[in-house]
Amino acid sequence: MSKHLKKIIYYGNNSQQFAHLYLPKGTTNIAVVIVIHGGYWKDNHSLETYATSAIVEYLQDFDVAILNLEYRRMNAIGANINAPWPATFKDVADGLDHLKVIGAQHSLDLERVLLIGHSAGGHLATWAASRGNIARDSELYCASPLAIKRVIAISAILNLFAVNEVDQPEQINRLMGGEASTMHQRYLSCDPLSLNSESINLTLVHGAQDTCVSINQTQQYYLYAKGKVNQVIMAEADHFSMLPHEGQWQVEQWLQIQALIAENIKALV
Repeated sequence: MSKHLKKIIYYGNNSQQFAHLYLPKGTTNIAVVIVIHGGYWKDNHSLETYATSAIVEYLQDFDVAILNLEYRRMNAIGANINAPWPATFKDVADGLDHLKVIGAQHSLDLERVLLIGHSAGGHLATWAASRGNIARDSELYCASPLAIKRVIAISAILNLFAVNEVDQPEQINRLMGGEASTMHQRYLSCDPLSLNSESINLTLVHGAQDTCVSINQTQQYYLYAKGKVNQVIMAEADHFSMLPHEGQWQVEQWLQIQALIAENIKALV
């Protein structure tokens, strides 16, 4: 039985603008771990079905609050009418910043926040932690975004300009509402590599056998990073084998992810 109480938190009026908040019983001044699922930003994935649900379950072994964030996602088939740019980004930003509204009510320590994402969720996690570098003239600019101390990005898309480094490049163009050649400033405001915040402690995890998102996404970010970045390359891992799910996954790789999560939680001081 979980020692956490589960609440549903709404940060907007759309059906996808919510999060599951898990609160440890009998704990105050609680560190927060935020989980963002991936799935190429498409609406055929959910909090319960995506592989990051295993991370949410594992986190309940710790005395931390867990925010499992949902957001508006693109139509899996046809035109992107459910989440045209910048809906997905606005939702992630609003969902995180909503913690400042409910933080005191739930005794959350917003000075100790860890953000974890996988694949497109890794993109959104790294982006969200870097929002302080978004240009003032962008629709996504925020003067005082929630400060994120640490990030773990697993198999993440980190460079939206390198569409040839993902196996479904059309999804980036759909997410952004066009190609970088005509939407350059829009891409800059949503691209983790371009924003590249110095203020976060970032752990990048990637499998050398990943055929969905090129390992080059992680390696290039690590090469040009301005802040503190820890690069973890798993030689035998592919895109999904590090997380328990219905497909093929490896216990040894999942144990390594668990260790990285535990290490980052311990470092939230």
